[in-house]
Amino acid sequence: MRKGKRACKWVRADVSSLTEISRFVQDWLSQREGYRESRKERYLVELAVIEACTNIIRYAYPPSSAGQIGICLKEEGRRIEILLLDQGIPFDPAGTRPPDLHESKEGGYGIFLVRKIMDSVTYRRRGGRWNCLRLVRECVRGGDGEQVGEGLEGLRRRIVSGEEEVR
Repeated sequence: MRKGKRACKWVRADVSSLTEISRFVQDWLSQREGYRESRKERYLVELAVIEACTNIIRYAYPPSSAGQIGICLKEEGRRIEILLLDQGIPFDPAGTRPPDLHESKEGGYGIFLVRKIMDSVTYRRRGGRWNCLRLVRECVRGGDGEQVGEGLEGLRRRIVSGEEEVR
């Protein structure tokens, strides 16, 4: 990992890599202005990356194949960009519908959470073999010292109550 404004890493597309991915993202964010002061912001961005990588691990590669995930982190001013690369089955998250938040079920919230946390989520298929998922967070939204995890529960309450519009 580089300590500069950019860092890239390749990992196996396997559940056992999620801890390594989490640590990589947390370490890099903790060096960014605005993020090092806010555990909540680091947690939310890390959650978005973990959710997206979990989907790649579960759905991009057949169970018997050993795939890879590329994670590239970049800072431009107060904006961060995360590029996730894989050579698995193409999947554009833009076509997914938001889950019914009044229905109690396990799973199916990953893409929804990624969209709610990040300011921009775009997908491109490149060269006929690369899935490129680009996640952008425009700026840190506070540093109010909220404890880790409170942001998600508050977001869930606002969405269920109708205060937060679903994108």
